[in-house]
Amino acid sequence: MQIVALSKDEFDEFAYRHKYSTYYQTSSYAETSRYEGLNTFYIGFVENGTLVGVTLFLYKTFYLYYKYAYAPRGFLIDYTNPKVVKNVTMGLINLLKKQHYAFIKIDPPVLCSEKDRKGNIIYFSNTVNEILDTLKKNNYIHQGFNKYFENYKPRLVAFVNLKPNIEALYNNIDLESKKIIENSVSSGIQIYLDPTGNINELYKFTSLKNKKRKRRYYQGLYNNFSKNNAIDIFFINVNTNKYITNMKSLYDTEAVKNEELANLVQDLSIIGMEKQNIINDKMESDKLLNYYKNELVYSTNLAKNYPDYVTIGAAFTIKHNNGVELIIDSYLDEYKKFNPRYVLIWELIKKYKSEGFMYLNLNAVVGDFNKEDLGKYNSLNDIKLSFNATVMEYIGEFDLVINEHAYQKFKEKTGKK
Repeated sequence: MQIVALSKDEFDEFAYRHKYSTYYQTSSYAETSRYEGLNTFYIGFVENGTLVGVTLFLYKTFYLYYKYAYAPRGFLIDYTNPKVVKNVTMGLINLLKKQHYAFIKIDPPVLCSEKDRKGNIIYFSNTVNEILDTLKKNNYIHQGFNKYFENYKPRLVAFVNLKPNIEALYNNIDLESKKIIENSVSSGIQIYLDPTGNINELYKFTSLKNKKRKRRYYQGLYNNFSKNNAIDIFFINVNTNKYITNMKSLYDTEAVKNEELANLVQDLSIIGMEKQNIINDKMESDKLLNYYKNELVYSTNLAKNYPDYVTIGAAFTIKHNNGVELIIDSYLDEYKKFNPRYVLIWELIKKYKSEGFMYLNLNAVVGDFNKEDLGKYNSLNDIKLSFNATVMEYIGEFDLVINEHAYQKFKEKTGKK
């Protein structure tokens, strides 16, 4: 096997059509990674004059002159072909050991299984064990089937299939989530697609969720992916005028109902269970009326500070091939009561369904489906999987050691076991 250097265009042309094609293996992502101080190169694997695989490598010097190389989401090769895996591996070792590389890291999107929201397996790959054995035989060290976020990229992600019609997509949402969406919309939650590339405003929110990412990273993403109209930025607002109007309408309607129930409670001709049911309804109405009253006060005060709208969150997506990935969404804690993420996901489903995309990747979920208390991840699975999302479980992360001494130094410096 021959290993050859590729131009951006040569790399992108092959990568875009590959089975494991992902936005992580694009020249746009490579250029973005430079904003984080990473260097990049593209190589191709040639057999009998035919290009059989490619990969983008990100690399960095970490100890003396030693470097590590990371192929984000793995090489674009046929992992079911042991000969290809062996030849690619040997070729890379021979090439990179001369250039003082300590190891290579890969995390290919090789599917292990598909799971429902309770963690039940609905599909299991009949090739994953063979691929795992092939990689191990070629000295790739598997980092395990982790359930959380120990790896560079999430091992478990939630996909919403956008192929059904929009009515079916809505009907497949959990009943409780539908109620939350309805209440959030009534509270004035609106999703705004930003056409201007307002990275400063976006970063105000993303920095709350991921403090390691600098503003330049998001600017790099926008600069590179917007060239092909492959990135969308969204802001999540509360329309304060709509909020007040809806709460007043709900309060007035409930006040009429409450008065009618009060009159029925005083009606001496109604007795027994019928009377008790009316009393119960009156008590529920009292609670609801008090809730709407408090909401009306809150919305009025909010509108004094924000006469038109207040921005409470932001998100952005990247479009690649026939799918869309929600990269990050983040919200101000003081507005959690509005449950904005539910509305965002539903609006993304509607938007990208209408544009002809086949799936929406909601990104990471936790693999601990039966644990009651997941700490800060408590609502992560519940929200995403309530949209009838399927959990895709990938094979995980692997290290291919080229220089054992330098590899151990890397683990010492990073605290990796």
